[in-house]
Amino acid sequence: MITALIRMGSLLAWSTAFFIPKKSLKKYLPVTIFSTLITVTVSFIGHHYNFWGLRGSSRKRMWNLLSIIAYFSIGCLWIFHLTFGKLKLYLLINLLNNFVYAYLVIPLFEKLNFITYVKFKKIHHVIVAMIYSLLIYGYQLIYKNPD
Repeated sequence: MITALIRMGSLLAWSTAFFIPKKSLKKYLPVTIFSTLITVTVSFIGHHYNFWGLRGSSRKRMWNLLSIIAYFSIGCLWIFHLTFGKLKLYLLINLLNNFVYAYLVIPLFEKLNFITYVKFKKIHHVIVAMIYSLLIYGYQLIYKNPD
């Protein structure tokens, strides 16, 4: 039941993209796709090396992973729409987002048997996510879609 709610929530999160102006959507969609590809890659690598674990059968694990990635993708789109060009604000929002995810969401997911960190600590999540945030910000700076 909870898993179904998390999955439906990821679809609802994507429905908020309709509130992003078309110009911003076009401008930040490439960095969102790049971010999603990195997230998928890191997720598979982390699962393979037992940094974290997803519960259930391989099919259920895949759906759980896709649900989590959906939140990251739409979050990336919104954060870039609201903060790109203001590096300090971008870093602050990402830092807050990463702390909330690592210290509030992951423990909740662990209690729900949705995902669990094995060799990965919460602070590792924050550090890796901040490096990742800088990487995708740099990508957007290089890519900058002309208006």
